[in-house]
Amino acid sequence: MKARLDGHEFDLQDLADWLPSGNIRVAKDDVGYYLSASVIDNPPAGKTFYEAAQYLLPIVNGIGSLKSARFRPVKLDGRYEDGEKQHTVVGVGTIEVRSRVHAVGIITDPDGKVKPQPPPPGIAYAELSARPEVAEALRFLATPGEGWFELYKVYEIIRDAVKPVALDKFGLATKDEIRAFTGSADRPDVSGIGARHARMGGGPPKRTMTELQASEFIGRLLRAWMYTLKR
Repeated sequence: MKARLDGHEFDLQDLADWLPSGNIRVAKDDVGYYLSASVIDNPPAGKTFYEAAQYLLPIVNGIGSLKSARFRPVKLDGRYEDGEKQHTVVGVGTIEVRSRVHAVGIITDPDGKVKPQPPPPGIAYAELSARPEVAEALRFLATPGEGWFELYKVYEIIRDAVKPVALDKFGLATKDEIRAFTGSADRPDVSGIGARHARMGGGPPKRTMTELQASEFIGRLLRAWMYTLKR
């Protein structure tokens, strides 16, 4: 079953680069980009294929957000293809102009032969999404309009997962990074109306983060934690 995707070419291609194979896949054919997965082909009892796709999409977008803090969630466009059969649930269009440089590196050995590249990390992340706490973190990371509240929830999920060991003792982040993130997330005198609190005593931390820096930090933190789950 192909669940057709809608979004910017950059974001769709990022997903295709990171999820080329496995139980969750994003690929491109003559029609466009699509999502396919075993859970869509064989949805849980009482669920339809499109409900399974809708459940899976935030996890896929979370994986895209792990690749880049500038990733923007893609959507299902409502078209599904099962062999020759086509189904339409709902359609939404997206048009946006963006630019970037997409570089692809080729590694060769001393003899000039191209070395085979390791599989992209998105495949392993997709496998780990079978764990409820990982799926939950990816969903929050992919929330449209992701802000301090969603980023902090991802932080809390990871912090709770490694207890009783602190995140810095676990080697996932430094104390300075954690203080900068939590202080920036909490304080309106740092992050304005988007902060988690409206009133805070004392002064702001010496080191702060912008929302983009915080998104990049939480992405690194989530990747580092997921790496420990693979070992």
